[in-house]
Amino acid sequence: MKTRHLLPCAAAALLAVGCASSGKPKVSSGGTDNWYAVAAIQTPFYRYGPQQGYGPDMQLPHDSIMQVIQPSFGYVKVKLQDGESGYVASEDIRPAPPTLVAEKLAPPPDLTTPIVASHSEEGEQFGLDSNDPRLIAPPEPLPEMTPATDFRYEPAPLPDN
Repeated sequence: MKTRHLLPCAAAALLAVGCASSGKPKVSSGGTDNWYAVAAIQTPFYRYGPQQGYGPDMQLPHDSIMQVIQPSFGYVKVKLQDGESGYVASEDIRPAPPTLVAEKLAPPPDLTTPIVASHSEEGEQFGLDSNDPRLIAPPEPLPEMTPATDFRYEPAPLPDN
């Protein structure tokens, strides 16, 4: 009686194991928090699809972030940080860590206040005017001209007939 129930349980277990997801992260389209990054050193980016005849349009460097629009066979359609969409190999991207996304999406630093270089050492400082002709370097001297060797024109002797 026990062996009769063992066969259906084993079949159910095999079915459950076979349907389990693999260790590879799933690429899914989704919300605005679904950022992916280039895991390879660089990956080719195709604007119109991976089968376009003239090769990739550009190479995306490591840790470039993007959002997945639509997964497809071997390649995923992505939207880059600048809004451009295209295709990259699904094996070359991984879910982006939140720190990388925060770093890439952070606004540029405020540069409204100019950064002024200062000289912290005490010492003599000179006010130089770059338009002062005394500060222009003198031209390089011309090379010494050696007199030409004495050249005499003599016709070649005529051949004997």
